[in-house]
Amino acid sequence: MKMQFVRQHWHELTNTNRLCLFIDVILRSYGQVMLQNNPLSGLVFLVGVIHGGYSAGKPQIGLACLLAVISANAAAYMYRLNRKAWQQGIYGFNACLIGIALTTFCENSLYLWCSIVLAAILSVFITQAFNTILQQWCLPCLTIPFVLTTWLFLLAAPSLSALTLYPPPATSEAQISGYNLLHLVPDSILGIAEVFLFNSTLAGIIFLTGLAINSLRIAIYALAGSVLAIGIALLYGGQIAIISLGLYSFNAILTAITLATFSSSQDVKTSLYIVFGIILTVFTQAALTTLFKPFAIPVLTMPFIMVSWLWLLFNQTLNQR
Repeated sequence: MKMQFVRQHWHELTNTNRLCLFIDVILRSYGQVMLQNNPLSGLVFLVGVIHGGYSAGKPQIGLACLLAVISANAAAYMYRLNRKAWQQGIYGFNACLIGIALTTFCENSLYLWCSIVLAAILSVFITQAFNTILQQWCLPCLTIPFVLTTWLFLLAAPSLSALTLYPPPATSEAQISGYNLLHLVPDSILGIAEVFLFNSTLAGIIFLTGLAINSLRIAIYALAGSVLAIGIALLYGGQIAIISLGLYSFNAILTAITLATFSSSQDVKTSLYIVFGIILTVFTQAALTTLFKPFAIPVLTMPFIMVSWLWLLFNQTLNQR
């Protein structure tokens, strides 16, 4: 009852106070990273980002992420883009991921901070363009602006000496003999943290809590998607070290959340449809990792985007019958 009163009071404030409205949009932008149009979920995600940055030894990530989200939403407001979409945080969530990604992959410098602002604003233009292109198929643009913008800056960095990439992390060639099933739940939660590019179990718990605040059903799908992705990757002989870092899970988690969110029913057929989507995401992740290896860039959330678009189109054909 008290929570309902707080929500109602906050809603009234956003209708009467521009600063409160902008704060609400910022928080919803964080929430929309995992499709949660809820400022409280966004606030929890913000806390998770700050913790994740500190756990990674890069406390500037929290500030970089906030700068990117503010820049993107300010640009969308200035250009008078879709008001409803702006209020829901649609123009800010890709910038949230961009702020984290560029700070994770690039060395800290003035040029990095300028690039974060530029990239955040660029993501708004890409969002608007893809929304226009995809509306004829009734598809969301998802995180394609984040992927394209981040790839652009990562590929440009070697030719632009002012923007310096961190050296890629050393990978061990030693083969781990087997997977300890006791690690299944912690590794699954770690996969949730990897949605925001963090390798922190506590951050994963925070993000899972943010999901549950808005929808317990979606939180369960996210965790189940992570568990299933780990199982499929293990079954097909994926590298255990990579699996344990949650790197086969985060795209599958986003696929599970998206398909569950856009599904009109909750029957067995829908659950199987989501399961097949998760499995395909694991294979797509592996394929794109191989494809992009010569370019030395991460696949980011491209596997999730490809599978989600395909599955959502398939779902539309079923609903038309």
